[in-house]
Amino acid sequence: MNSIPRLKKGVVGTIEAIAQEIAAMAPACDTVAFITSAAAFAFVLTPLAFLLAMLTMFIEVNTLYHLSKHHASAGGYYGYVAKAFGSFPAIIVGLMYPVYQIASTAAIPVYVAGVVLPGVLYYFWHIVLPAWIWIPFILIFIIVPIILAMLGIRPQMQFLRYAALTEVAFLAITSAIIISRAPDNTLAVFNPFAWNTIYGKYFMPLGGPLAGLGLGMIFGLTSFIGYGGSAPLGEEVKHSRNITKALMLGVTIVGSVLTEVAYALTVGWGVNNMATFANSSIPGIIIYTEYMGIVGGLLLALFAFNSAFSDSVAMQSNAGRVYFAMGRDGILPRFFSYVDPKRITPTKALTFVGMSSSILAIASGFVIGYYSGVTPQMMLSSSAINNQIFNALSNAFDFLTTIALVGFIVAHFINNTAVMTLFSRLHGTKESVKGFIVHYILPALATVVFAFVLYESIYPPVFPVTQAVIIGAILLTFSVIYGYLIKIYKPQAYKNAGRLVDIVEEEKLSGEIKE
Repeated sequence: MNSIPRLKKGVVGTIEAIAQEIAAMAPACDTVAFITSAAAFAFVLTPLAFLLAMLTMFIEVNTLYHLSKHHASAGGYYGYVAKAFGSFPAIIVGLMYPVYQIASTAAIPVYVAGVVLPGVLYYFWHIVLPAWIWIPFILIFIIVPIILAMLGIRPQMQFLRYAALTEVAFLAITSAIIISRAPDNTLAVFNPFAWNTIYGKYFMPLGGPLAGLGLGMIFGLTSFIGYGGSAPLGEEVKHSRNITKALMLGVTIVGSVLTEVAYALTVGWGVNNMATFANSSIPGIIIYTEYMGIVGGLLLALFAFNSAFSDSVAMQSNAGRVYFAMGRDGILPRFFSYVDPKRITPTKALTFVGMSSSILAIASGFVIGYYSGVTPQMMLSSSAINNQIFNALSNAFDFLTTIALVGFIVAHFINNTAVMTLFSRLHGTKESVKGFIVHYILPALATVVFAFVLYESIYPPVFPVTQAVIIGAILLTFSVIYGYLIKIYKPQAYKNAGRLVDIVEEEKLSGEIKE
């Protein structure tokens, strides 16, 4: 048992785990990126899209709350599902979870450095950057964060603790200021049928206001894509209950703040003008500047850049730990199970994640750019404020985040099924009314909402969202086939999947948790 690679226990507390949750969801980055993308489809209903996304994630908290009480390890969801549902679905989750972490990480330099940074410099100082500027920023937003993650969990947590908590406080306070000064405050933004006169012609090509709302929810839910970011810290927390608390508090804090921000930006821009919101590269920063001066706009930009960096640290750290756990179990090659003896971090798994994120970012930028009408030559020779470049990189961002969403939804589909399976096995038909609601009704309800959003991303076809769903389906098919091959050719590894290390069971044996 001593030969099993382990990460260092007892270095992460509840506050640090919450910071990991917040950083992985990156609310300031969501403010300048995902809210803009959501508004391209939901328009004035953007606050409703984020409210529904938040409520969905509140329901999902119930699922992870129960799963985290029964298992904790570096595998995160992979370990949860193995304990509750079995090896085969665990392998699928173990492969799909890092996919959406990597895709989300890859999207950061494409949008933040390719769209937001040029927009900020041009808006404030009329500085024009070249269109290729996002490529070297892969170094800052992917490579440097992965190095920080490799240096050890302590430096990572020290950085995230202050960065994440300051970020949410800034957004909550400044959004309240905008709302208090905005002339367009109205609850009608939460009514999808109140805007046909103004937005009917915009919703019609999408399939109506509910379809537009569903497409907006894609980016609302994608804003929470880092949710569960504390789960892979299961071997490094002081107590497994730290993870359970972080899962509950993290989504509550971020969900409340993002819904507030979405409302503030909508009423700040003007409820009758939201058709033009997504046409700007930096609408959030413009609103902050108009309501709080240049200092407000620049502070949002700085928090967004810091948020993008923090998000990359957390996302890649999470993906690397899941790959490490799967390598340790023999599901992936043993290469992934290597732990640096000095830093006690899975450096080889983290290196793979950083390389994958970088390659995916570059490939998506050029390929989606090409199908958006921008040749590789234009991508390298045009200016960053060119509308064609803006549209191409915005499409690449939407493509990557939708791939991430597919992985996210698949993982949570399986998580919801796992919690129902777990309590069916534990309680059988002897379930109380309350138990039936939290163990069956709420997970099923969350699954229905996820299915609705996934359906809206497929029909009617919308470029590049539909294409991203197809790529996600291919990755899911690969995961299923891989799981069957492991079952056939590596039966012992299949049996051990997600089970070699379980901190909850160890705490029970030591008396830290009572049965």
